[in-house]
Amino acid sequence: MGKPKVAPPPPSVYRDNPIMDDAASTSSAVLLDDIDGFPEEELPAYTDEPVASVTSMSPLCSDRLWPARHVSPTELPWSKHDASYSEFSSNMPNASTDADVLQYHIASQARYPPGYYVEIRGTHNETKRQGNKETKDRVTDFYIRISIQYLIARKLGDGQLWCLPNNVRGYRGGRIPTLEPTVATEEEMTDVENPVDQLKLWCEAYVQNPGSVKSFTMKRQVIHHNTARLEKYIRSAISETRYRGHVSVKFATTHDRVIFYSPGKINDWRLNNYIRWFFYLTFLWVISWPVLFFLTRKYEVVTVNFPYADKLEDTAEERRFTRMSELDWYNLWSSSIKRAALARMKCEDRSLDEAYRQATADADARGLAASASPAPLPNTGNSFADAALGVLGQGLRVAEAWSGNPNGEWGFDR
Repeated sequence: MGKPKVAPPPPSVYRDNPIMDDAASTSSAVLLDDIDGFPEEELPAYTDEPVASVTSMSPLCSDRLWPARHVSPTELPWSKHDASYSEFSSNMPNASTDADVLQYHIASQARYPPGYYVEIRGTHNETKRQGNKETKDRVTDFYIRISIQYLIARKLGDGQLWCLPNNVRGYRGGRIPTLEPTVATEEEMTDVENPVDQLKLWCEAYVQNPGSVKSFTMKRQVIHHNTARLEKYIRSAISETRYRGHVSVKFATTHDRVIFYSPGKINDWRLNNYIRWFFYLTFLWVISWPVLFFLTRKYEVVTVNFPYADKLEDTAEERRFTRMSELDWYNLWSSSIKRAALARMKCEDRSLDEAYRQATADADARGLAASASPAPLPNTGNSFADAALGVLGQGLRVAEAWSGNPNGEWGFDR
């Protein structure tokens, strides 16, 4: 677990300026910090509504579209997170003694989608020889990170709440996945088909559980996103830059899990970063892990699904997307991805934003306009000098297009 920061700052964004040379090719993109970003769209104001008024998971805010950038969920009291910002935990006392408080915080968190990114990394291997010794190093040529969170939610509350049904094994307050206990019989479940009503029953079951060491988990997940198809498109864009290194495309998420722990010394120690590292370094985790496993009564019965589309694959009926198809998104970003790769961009703690994408699109449009009506070469009045200038200009354009390698290829292992 990390330090007790309850809400991570959203990744900073590049202000790369691809319009430095309107008529240049994509390889002319350079890194600068002088582009003003688009006005940042703010989310609708959050309002504290009593749990009793929450009757469905429909949006509880205005209908403004989700901004094309990462937005973190609201802060949880007493919360901590791990180093990757994937798991957030809280041992706030009221959540283990008051079912309404627990339901309220889960419903509030369920409005927000997880952080969702496409990460594109290009690497090559370099072999170094010193005498009879040979070493291989992996060198990162580029690392591109783009937030695609806005593709899985149009507005707050677009998530689909799902509670564990009676016929599915899961953690229902025990130490292993089981089919028992249930919060209602099959006949009673027909009266509580609304997931929010089921959530209330599970919150009450958690609070009434007499165990001193217990936890209640809410998961967020992305569904029906054809990542294999989008990865294929992205790899084709990188290939068009004549990159010959190793390319990996990953779809990463943050804020996947929210865990409420019961208050008490054991859970306090479990969430203390210093104590955790002490147990790791002294190998006491070999003893403590089984103890925690058998002591903790787990509830993992709530999942919030955020659909990219209504189904994963195309069928006889056309897919309906939350925002746009994988191909439409690729067409928007393909030029920006190629420019970022050629510029050897490394987004370690930041991500490309909509301002960068729009700037590259504008640069492409001006480049096409400039190439359609190129500026005339200077006329010196000397036919031999004018011919020489023409040959020189063509040579410079060829050198720019194929710089470094006769075939314009780059990123080889060496």
